[in-house]
Amino acid sequence: MASKTTNSSQTGEQAEPSESQSFPELTVQAEGTADRLRRVNETGKADCLETIEVELAVEYDIDSSDEWRSLIDPEYIKHGRTVEKGTVIDDLLDGLEGHYRRQSSSSYEAPDWNLTVTGSATAWRRLFMECTQLRGSDSDRADKGTLRLKQLLATDLADTGAALAALELTDQYDLDRSPDPFIKEVADGTDGE
Repeated sequence: MASKTTNSSQTGEQAEPSESQSFPELTVQAEGTADRLRRVNETGKADCLETIEVELAVEYDIDSSDEWRSLIDPEYIKHGRTVEKGTVIDDLLDGLEGHYRRQSSSSYEAPDWNLTVTGSATAWRRLFMECTQLRGSDSDRADKGTLRLKQLLATDLADTGAALAALELTDQYDLDRSPDPFIKEVADGTDGE
């Protein structure tokens, strides 16, 4: 997505893009089943909850670096986990109308849910080259970015756009990193197309 600027009606100056306009276009997609809790017999003396299993599909855009950091543990390289899937799903359900039972006793699991972040190769590339706090030269940032993209792909959190971004970074900066996992991911992602 190109940065958007707006012209001031009086001065002709361009306004700086806001963070939501400049953050890469990435979308969280989650699909799964959840137990919705509904209060019944509200007028009676007994307090009673009815549990109904529902299938949900939720999609939302990540609008800021803060939203990205709340989705992905920024220390995941040290901890070994990329995302606390159960926590993400529970937070997502908390934002919906109604009351839902927690999906897992473990913050890392939500077995009945698929969770994916989708975006173009350009969006993934911008995330790791411009928006993520990585230090060093462009080549160092590209190398760190491809490592993190590989980890996201290994957890099935990222889509084919992330693999394409990693291939572009590997080629442009002539990184000493095998492109094979990214090529396999692109091939697997385009099988049905």
